[in-house]
Amino acid sequence: MARGRLLALALTTALVSACATPPTAIDQAGRLEVLGPGAGFSPDAPPADWVIEGAPGPGRLEVGDVQGIRALRILNGDERFTLVRRTRAILLAMPYLSWAWSMDIQRSGPHPVHLVVGFDGGNPDGQRGGGSFSWFGSSLPAHDRLLKIAWGESALQRGSLIPTSGEDPPVPRYTVRGGRENAGFWRLETVDLSRLYSLAWPDDDMGRVNVSFIGISADGSRPPAAANISGILLSR
Repeated sequence: MARGRLLALALTTALVSACATPPTAIDQAGRLEVLGPGAGFSPDAPPADWVIEGAPGPGRLEVGDVQGIRALRILNGDERFTLVRRTRAILLAMPYLSWAWSMDIQRSGPHPVHLVVGFDGGNPDGQRGGGSFSWFGSSLPAHDRLLKIAWGESALQRGSLIPTSGEDPPVPRYTVRGGRENAGFWRLETVDLSRLYSLAWPDDDMGRVNVSFIGISADGSRPPAAANISGILLSR
C-alpha cells in the first residue's frame, strides 16, 4: 500500500509539472515533461504539439484513472496508429526516459502497444540541410532513426534489443519488461536512450542526435490488449 501511494504521488507530481510546462521547455531540474496526461489533455483533440498518425477509432485512446493513477489507456485495433509529442532535446544532454505503465496480458508475441522515440541528425546516410525522412508517414516530426520500447511476451526477454520483423527499414525494439506475471500492475521504468542509440546505431554521430518526438504506437491486425501509460518524462 505504501509503495502504491508513493507511485501515485510521484506520478501526480509529474502530472502537475506537465500541465505547466510546454513540450520544448526544460525545467530547472533538467526535465522535459512529455505526457501526464494533464487535466486538459484529450486524445480526440490533442494540443498542437501532438501528432496522430493513423485513425485510432472510438475507444482506442482514452484518459482516465487506473488504480488511482491518471493515465492514457491505449487499445490496439485493426490498423496501426501512433500518437507522439514533438520534442527538440539533445540526446546526450537529456538521455533518460522515464514512465509508468500497467499492461494487460497479450496473447502472444510482444505487446501490441509500445513506446516510440524518434531521433534526428545522427544518421550519416540521412539527408543534410535539415531534411530527413519519416518512417511512419509525412505527418510525424522529421526523424532519421526510430526506436521501439516494448513489453515482451516473457520476462526473460528483458534487456533484449533486436530488429522488429517485417519493418523496412529495420526498426530496433528494446524490451524493458514483460511476462504474464508482471501484467496488471503499475511499473516504473527508466532507460538510457543514449546507450540504446549507441548499441542500435554504433556508426552514427552521437553528438549531432536530437530527440525529435516521443510517444505511443499500437500495432494493427493483432489480438486486442490494452496498455495504460502515465508520467512520460525526459531528463538529464
